Amino acid sequence: MGRTLNIQHTSVFEKNFNAFNDDKIRYIINQGGSRSSKSISILQILIVTALTSTVDISIVRKTLQSAKSIIKDFIDLLLEYDLYSKDNHNKSNNTYTFDNGSIIEFFGADNEQKLRGKKRDILFCNEANELDQDEWVQLIMRTTGKAFLDFNPSDTDHWIYDLIKEEKSILIKSTYKDNPFLSNDQIEYIENLIRVDENYYKIYALGERPTSTTRIYSHFKQYTDEPNIDDIVYSCDVGYNHAMVLLECKFIDNKVYCKELIYESKLTISDFMNKVQSLNLNKDKPVYIDAARPDVVEEFRRIGFGRAQGALKAVKEGIDTVKSMEVFIHIESENIMKEYR
Repeated sequence: MGRTLNIQHTSVFEKNFNAFNDDKIRYIINQGGSRSSKSISILQILIVTALTSTVDISIVRKTLQSAKSIIKDFIDLLLEYDLYSKDNHNKSNNTYTFDNGSIIEFFGADNEQKLRGKKRDILFCNEANELDQDEWVQLIMRTTGKAFLDFNPSDTDHWIYDLIKEEKSILIKSTYKDNPFLSNDQIEYIENLIRVDENYYKIYALGERPTSTTRIYSHFKQYTDEPNIDDIVYSCDVGYNHAMVLLECKFIDNKVYCKELIYESKLTISDFMNKVQSLNLNKDKPVYIDAARPDVVEEFRRIGFGRAQGALKAVKEGIDTVKSMEVFIHIESENIMKEYR
């Protein structure tokens, strides 16, 4: 390139870079909390590698839809370093080709053709705990060089924990405290997780595995194809610092199919209702809303949801009902699956 890149980086970058250049290490596993810089650090290393040698790199998430965030981070870094060229970016194939012939591709592990496709030099499994073991095996079988993995340790048991024990693995732990570039608001949000749930705080602030080995529900499954079901309700959970959520739930026999429609924090009620309006939902269907928020029930009614009502909050009965049903979560509803885990 004829110039030196000025990369603003954290200690997490340095640990990953040293591991990447250690011939004894193949699996570079990053376990950490939110905003620890683990994903950005790995992307920085992959960009440097793609510039300095001709390599094929695959960056993989569970689905292509969920990969959009890591694709955005990658493009933002290229723009920051004045490297981005729209001529090199094939948005249809989700590939970026560098001038020296290096290629970085993004795809979802749910794409069988890609999963069992061509070989690569380097693999990066972003949010690797979303992948099942067979998907990991298919990916690593077709990787000739090193593999990066990053994840929030939300599962008490996972194949990643077995991989960590292998001789060619290194575990790099990180938290938000390893990232000096966070704003005060970002730090405050992460530290306030202790007020929500002890395990949430342990996972997303401290980057540690949850202490509990049990959870209320253990039977949820994922689905991809949209079922043609007319028995639909919408469910709303109200928050501000913690997400404002709207779900679509479809019922048939003893099954329920749930899809995340809105999951976003820092929304005012007005912001949220504008987003609800933009979804063009069926206003004849019921909406069940946090019973403690009659104001939100009224807001739904004002925009045409005449069957909006407060949800029943009988906890034990609710848990028993859910346990008695087959529950399916849409594969792209990643926030709901994180809460489930």
